[in-house]
Amino acid sequence: MTVDFDKYIDKLKEKDNEAFAFVYENTKKGVFSIIVSIVKSRAETEDLMQDTYIKMLKNINSYTIGRNFNAWLMQIAKNIALDHYRKHNKTTVYDPQEQMYVFDQQQAPEKIDLDIDEVIKNLSPEEKEIVLLRIVANEKFKDIAKIVNKPLGTVLWIYNKAIKMLQKDLEKEE
Repeated sequence: MTVDFDKYIDKLKEKDNEAFAFVYENTKKGVFSIIVSIVKSRAETEDLMQDTYIKMLKNINSYTIGRNFNAWLMQIAKNIALDHYRKHNKTTVYDPQEQMYVFDQQQAPEKIDLDIDEVIKNLSPEEKEIVLLRIVANEKFKDIAKIVNKPLGTVLWIYNKAIKMLQKDLEKEE
């Protein structure tokens, strides 16, 4: 189901709390996925999510109604995460168990005990971003293409290549 965020833009400009709550609930998984794929830390991701929504509210007047609001917001999240990463210019050390929350957001038919960090460790940052946007945020491939600024065919190729790599890695472990 595609959400028409344009109906909420004027309300966001007026600082309407209900409009913000609606936008937040319908975009938080995507924003989270973008940021965590870059910074790799839950605590930092949560802080940067807050920064993303604050920046979105400050810049809401620059959004053009009729464009893709979700892609606009995801670009803000991506830029904030990249700026944070560059500023700190470090490899983030984190507890791999902290990464389990990514799978917590999906309803699995059966409980799967996987360490998400271990599962996606062999993927490139680009592959991680695309896989997380598709699986966790449930974004459509055409929207992912806009978010990562790549052609749709390239996004599909990267996603399929990454999924095949993950399948091979999981089969090796079994």
